[in-house]
Amino acid sequence: AMGYFVPVLTRGDAAGPAAWWPPLLAWTGGALAVFAFATDFSPMVLSVAATLGGIAALGLGGWALNRAWHMFGPRHRGLDWYLAALGFLLLALLAVLLMPLLPDQRNALRLFHLHANLLGFVGLTALGTLQVLLPTCLGQADPDAPLRLRRDLKWAASGALLITVGVSSPLPAGSALALLGAVFYGGVVLRMLRAWQSRFGKTLLRLHGAAPSLTAAALGLAGLLVLGVAHGLGWLPARPAVAGFVVAFLLPLVSGAAAHLLPVWLRPGVQGPWHQALRARLCRWGGVRGLLLLLLGLVIAAAP
Repeated sequence: AMGYFVPVLTRGDAAGPAAWWPPLLAWTGGALAVFAFATDFSPMVLSVAATLGGIAALGLGGWALNRAWHMFGPRHRGLDWYLAALGFLLLALLAVLLMPLLPDQRNALRLFHLHANLLGFVGLTALGTLQVLLPTCLGQADPDAPLRLRRDLKWAASGALLITVGVSSPLPAGSALALLGAVFYGGVVLRMLRAWQSRFGKTLLRLHGAAPSLTAAALGLAGLLVLGVAHGLGWLPARPAVAGFVVAFLLPLVSGAAAHLLPVWLRPGVQGPWHQALRARLCRWGGVRGLLLLLLGLVIAAAP
């Protein structure tokens, strides 16, 4: 997704070979991690996987910065969200590398890795992309999006960091930090949803299309933050929240984005009847699908 959107945000040519090797390297690291999980949880294999992922993140970030330095005019603020997200990915992978070296802190590092990855890397990437992608899916402009992206990054990144540090800290103040982080992070999501509702209204609630699925993903993220606070207060267990995050947030996000973008990826260039027909088929019942995934994910996350 970043490889596709960075050229858009920097108003440059399509991504070339320099943007291909980071995802290939990251996929290799992911395959190694899956192999380790399926066998003996080898710390060496997981460390190699984390190293490959870290090199991929650094390479993608360097490529994005190079595109920004050589562009004409100011960069789009969505690029800053991608760079911040890659920074969280590096922190998450660093926690993996530290686990064999600090076995007594393994659980704290695991919690740090989980939250830096899901809320930092995935969350910031998604929030930065949604504010550009959803108006595109609707064929409408959102002139306030650049201002929100510039204003809200510090709150979203600070919130993700406070949550990550708070949940992984053994200190009594950790819960307070996580709660404050949830307020910062949740405020960004709610401001985005309120702006969408004000500008786009009932078009977000259609039965078909990618936009309703993306809206469901944003609502899922907001709901999961509330459930995360309930977990922090000891009212809900943690493990169902991870499955709920995948179902209520990631699935409607990825399915909605892929349904809209796949025709462009398959046949780049001028959009014609073929693109419109394929997109209509892929986005059919997108709103219903997004709503079902949202409700199912929240039910899973709230399971006692």
